[in-house]
Amino acid sequence: MDQLHNILHGLAYVALGAALLVLTRALIGMISPYSLRDQLTGRDNAAAGLAFAGYLVGVTIIFLGAAIGPDHVEMADGALLDPTWTEIGMSMLVVTGYTLGGLFCLYLGTIVVDKLVLRTFSVQKEIVEDRNVGTGAVIFGNTVATALIIAGAVHGEEGGPLSAVVFFVLGQVVLVIWSFFYQMITKFDLHEQIEKDNVAAGTAYGLSVIAIGIVLLRAAMDDLVSWPDHLAKFGYFAVAGCVVLAILRTLTNRLLLPGTTLHMEIERDRNINAAWIEGSVAIGAAATVFFML
Repeated sequence: MDQLHNILHGLAYVALGAALLVLTRALIGMISPYSLRDQLTGRDNAAAGLAFAGYLVGVTIIFLGAAIGPDHVEMADGALLDPTWTEIGMSMLVVTGYTLGGLFCLYLGTIVVDKLVLRTFSVQKEIVEDRNVGTGAVIFGNTVATALIIAGAVHGEEGGPLSAVVFFVLGQVVLVIWSFFYQMITKFDLHEQIEKDNVAAGTAYGLSVIAIGIVLLRAAMDDLVSWPDHLAKFGYFAVAGCVVLAILRTLTNRLLLPGTTLHMEIERDRNINAAWIEGSVAIGAAATVFFML
C-alpha cells in the first residue's frame, strides 16, 4: 500500500505540473503584447517560440523547486508516516501558488531584459518583426536563470514568499550586472551583433546567463540560518560565478578553439558551434560549482 500511495502521490504532481503548463500557455497568451498563437503556429516564428519555451522550462523549474520537500510526516517518537491526501492537497495548493507567483516574476524578468539588458533596441520588435532568434535566445536564457533563482528561494521548508521576492530582485540585479560584465570581456558589441540577427552571439550570451542562474540557485537554496549570512553567501556566489565564467571564457578561447578565436567565430562567421562550445563550458562549470561547493 505504501508503494501504491507513493505512485499515486507522484502521478498527482505530474498531473498538476501538466495543468500548470497549460495554464502558463493561456496566461502568457493573455499578457503577451503580440498574438502568441499567431506567432507560434501562424507565422512559425522561431524567436517567439524560443522565448515562450523559456516560460515553459522556467515554470517547470519553479514548480519542482516548490514541490520538492519532505515526503513524510515525522511523529513525536521519530517515526515517519506518509502524508494524508488532505495534506497532499494542501501542499499542491501551496505549490500552485508559488508557481503562479513565479510565472509573474518571469514576466517581470522579460521586462528587465527589454529595459536594462538589451536596452539599445526593442525586444518586441526584434522578436515579432525581425524574428530574431538571437534575441529569443537571450530571453530564454534570462527566463530560465530567473526560474532557477526563484526555485532555490522557495525550495524546502526554509523557503517562502519573502525569500522568493528578495532573491528574485537580487537575482535580477546580478543578471543585469552580468550583462555589463559580459560586454566588458567580449571584444565585439553584443547589442549590435544581436540586433543584426547574429544568432551565435545571442545563443552564447543566453547560455552564459543560464550558467549564472545555476550558480545563484546553489546560493539561494541553502538553509536560511540568518538573513545577513544568507545574503553574504549569495553575494559571494554571484561574484565568484562571474569571475570563474570570465576566466573559463578565456580558456575556452585558447584551448578548445585552436587556430581561431571566439571573437572571430561569433562576430565574423556567426558560427553557432562556437556559441554552443562557449555555453556548454559555462554551464558545465556552473554545474560543478553547484555540486561541489
